[in-house]
Amino acid sequence: MSSSNDGSVLQEKDLKASTRVQIVDTEEGEIARIDELHGKEGLERNFDVWSVVGIVYSSIATPLTLGTYLSTVIGVGGAPFFFYSYLFTGFFCLLIAYSISEMASVNPHSSAMVYWTYLFAPKKYARFLAYTSGILTCACWIFAATATSFFIADLIIGMAYMQNPGYESKVFHYYLVFLANTVLSAVVNVWGTRFIPIIARVVNYIFNLGLLFILVSLLVRAHPKQTASFAFTEVTNLTGWDSKGVVFFISILPCAGSLTLFDGACHMTDETPNPRKNIPIVISYGYTASFFMGLVAILVYNFCIVNPDNLLDPIGGIPLYQLFVDALRNDGLALTCALIISIGFAVASVGVVTSASRLLMAFADFGSIPYGQKVFGAVDPKLNAPIWAIVFVSVTEAVIGLLYFCSSAALNAVCGSCVSAMYLGYLIPFAALCFKKDRYGKGVKPMFNLGRWGKPMNIICCVWYLFGAAWLCVPSYVPVTANGMNYTVVVLCITLLLTMANWYLYARKNFSIVVFEDMETEESET
Repeated sequence: MSSSNDGSVLQEKDLKASTRVQIVDTEEGEIARIDELHGKEGLERNFDVWSVVGIVYSSIATPLTLGTYLSTVIGVGGAPFFFYSYLFTGFFCLLIAYSISEMASVNPHSSAMVYWTYLFAPKKYARFLAYTSGILTCACWIFAATATSFFIADLIIGMAYMQNPGYESKVFHYYLVFLANTVLSAVVNVWGTRFIPIIARVVNYIFNLGLLFILVSLLVRAHPKQTASFAFTEVTNLTGWDSKGVVFFISILPCAGSLTLFDGACHMTDETPNPRKNIPIVISYGYTASFFMGLVAILVYNFCIVNPDNLLDPIGGIPLYQLFVDALRNDGLALTCALIISIGFAVASVGVVTSASRLLMAFADFGSIPYGQKVFGAVDPKLNAPIWAIVFVSVTEAVIGLLYFCSSAALNAVCGSCVSAMYLGYLIPFAALCFKKDRYGKGVKPMFNLGRWGKPMNIICCVWYLFGAAWLCVPSYVPVTANGMNYTVVVLCITLLLTMANWYLYARKNFSIVVFEDMETEESET
């Protein structure tokens, strides 16, 4: 879709109908919503740039998320690999962010990858590929929501250990905290939708000031600090793998897990004014800033590790808490930093559910799942929320969380599958765009324009998706045990089996996408 300052006329094309509906694209750049064409209530545009930034920034929380991976500093390559793998992986993550920014500046849509896959893929395969990308990205976001609640349970129980070293946690303690956070996130998203933009704007201050407080406290209090040799050259390998190259690629997990969910802003398209301009700004600037803030955080963490061996058996299983206790040497200060981390992830959980529910709503409205258009794709006009989409995400979270009582390895696999599912879901539209001769169409110039670098960057991203997804399935330690096995590939296979089952039982006959095209572009092509 090409942009125009004075307003352009859009057309609707339905796969199953030849009816054309003309809709004016306003000066604010507001795209026509599919739900309005079906006579349904749409979401209010309550978000501005800074509130969307808050949603995205809280969802990934790069500097804070990196701290949860500090155990890799000791076991998987040490501090040098933690730093260098972040630079290596961060490069590809930024290419992804910029590529998605370009796509969003041409065709902003709340379903993001689903809609783009249909636009870019050969028409013969477009429906199935769009559906597959949609299932994978929805799974990614549900796994991300589950992982966030999982982290919060660990963080809260970890604080209990900090205050009471004699405390003995039970499995049901973790699940109750997990469930409480899941319910809280759902409640805020259902009954507090109109307050989420305000909360999101406040989040920007909470995260930035909280991060500044933590990093400055570590730099001031940590003594003695580690040497440059420890931070940049002393590689340690406790994984059992003989090859340092294998260990290096296994160590990409911290960055891949902390710079992720690149399409989060896209799912807020229907609630953001001028999405062609604002969504790319949020993604490109937001992820660039997150990358550099994460880089600073890694350097501070690495130099402030007072006792590396303690990170192998940290307080409450949280390496970052152990760092606070060892480096800050003050129980009150350590607890304050732990509280900042916990509050940050709790707010992040709300943002993840917000984006996940918008994606599911848009995907369901295409007829991808039973009761999609009438239930999961609907918006409650009084609450201004996709209630059943939120319920679907939250109930699925709660069910997955029951794995607490079965196997921690299985639960870790589900949470860890977030990035792999995301990469595979992104791969489909990116690969389709690479094979498209005229890319976005004749005469279409993206508002966020990568120019001649666009296609090479897309190709590099495709290679990275395959490479990264493969390494994220490799066990971190050998010999492999039942509890130490990486079950990510099992989770992905189950997801794909459910995808195919739903396709043949329901989506094959009901899944269809409405495409908006600029009339001027269409006329010029004919």
